[in-house]
Amino acid sequence: MTISDSAGALKTADLKLAMAASGTVFSAFTVAHMAGNLQVYLGRDRFDGYARFLRTMGVPVLPESTVLWVFRSGLLACAVTHVSCASLLTVRAWRAGDRPAGGVRRSRPRGRRRRVWEIAKRSMRSTGVVLGLFTAHHIADLTLGVRPAATEHAKGAAYDNLVRSLQRPQVAGLYLAAMLALAAHTSQGIVQVGNDTGLSGDRRVREALSIAGRVIGTGVALGNASIPLAVQTRLVR
Repeated sequence: MTISDSAGALKTADLKLAMAASGTVFSAFTVAHMAGNLQVYLGRDRFDGYARFLRTMGVPVLPESTVLWVFRSGLLACAVTHVSCASLLTVRAWRAGDRPAGGVRRSRPRGRRRRVWEIAKRSMRSTGVVLGLFTAHHIADLTLGVRPAATEHAKGAAYDNLVRSLQRPQVAGLYLAAMLALAAHTSQGIVQVGNDTGLSGDRRVREALSIAGRVIGTGVALGNASIPLAVQTRLVR
């Protein structure tokens, strides 16, 4: 059986369930990651201590960074799953014409403007691409310290590395744009989890997921976005 045959054998429902599972993991991760990032407001020692704690979890029972790499490997597996399933579903939608039942694409009534959350619903693919590119840059910048993504990078100096990175206006702007994409993607993504798992069959659950998506997506985006703004205004330096 070829790779294409294997992909074709996967049911659309299974792909959506895999996306729902991996997306749920990412949503939980963004909340935890934001909580860690916000410790930058507590000063250099606290933030560097937090970064050191991540590296030394499990020591001395396990070698340094073992637990951290377990988490990273899990996130990488989720990323591969999420992107692969999204790509397969996108290709299938394009082949099917990406049209509603009846084969006719419905047009928006003239003069009616889409609400913010309706735009978010239609931008899952584009915001996903933005987040993927931002994540690659973010890792190259603050985790690996690779040029040209990073300028000066000192191992173990998490606070200084973060501040030096976000002092660059272009990087701060990229960070803010990515947070807009994150708010849109998460708000609709949590709703989509309910749709793909069948939880949204109940109206109350559907409404709860809609509210949760907006609260989590907007809250995480605002929390993270406050950091480049604080660095640019020298509240954090």
